[in-house]
Amino acid sequence: MGGGRAESRPKQAEAQTLQVDTMPEQNGLTRSQRMHTLSKAEGTRQIVRIDCMYCRITHRYRCRDLLLLCGDVPIDEIARHFRCEKCNHKHYLCAVFELPWPADTGKLRIRKLVNIKTVRKPVWKDDVY
Repeated sequence: MGGGRAESRPKQAEAQTLQVDTMPEQNGLTRSQRMHTLSKAEGTRQIVRIDCMYCRITHRYRCRDLLLLCGDVPIDEIARHFRCEKCNHKHYLCAVFELPWPADTGKLRIRKLVNIKTVRKPVWKDDVY
């Protein structure tokens, strides 16, 4: 019995050192990603530019419109809510914040949110009669 106790103590000591040596879990967002959200960009009057890298088309949106659609998300999560209207690809979209120049006033085309449509799509299950 004395030998069993001596063997279990080093195992406990190893387990304690493993717990101390491991890194704490991170929340997945970097500091810069946490800072650049849609609500903070709206406060600084920035706009969102979404580019399709496949068909080379660009659209600009107001942050307050995207807040209604996507919620208060970082810039990296905005593009996954969209699909290109020209080529219908989703994986080639890239979103960045832009601060418009005063010279762009009246010349920059920005999309406005007019209405949100929800599509009702039935889901069927085959069953035996």
